[in-house]
Amino acid sequence: MAKIQVKYVCTECGAQYPRWTGRCDSCGNWNTISEEVTETAVHRKSSTAKPAKITNIAEVSEIKTERISTKIAEFDQVLGGGIVQGSLILVGGDPGIGKSTLILQVASKVERTLYISGEESERQIQMRAQRLGVK
Repeated sequence: MAKIQVKYVCTECGAQYPRWTGRCDSCGNWNTISEEVTETAVHRKSSTAKPAKITNIAEVSEIKTERISTKIAEFDQVLGGGIVQGSLILVGGDPGIGKSTLILQVASKVERTLYISGEESERQIQMRAQRLGVK
């Protein structure tokens, strides 16, 4: 697949512009700018990764995965028995349903937790923690 590039070139001095202009700023001549369309081949970068092998899920060996309990039974149940060590959990939902409150409670019960918020300030998180009695 080719990529089309359009540039505007002065026929008098060869100055190039990204869009048409009536006067060439380089040589000062009027009406000397013409459109040039070029097609360049798009080169796809080859990957050094090996192609994935198709595997029947029934043939995958089962490995016992250690899970960390959040000490909130319902949350552990949703996670299949707790948090898988080294995993990342993204919680989403409508505004005001308690996502931040739930996760702050979970964070207070699990050791070495990194709480990242893209919407709340440190002060808002601190106020919620105080309300919940989380330290």
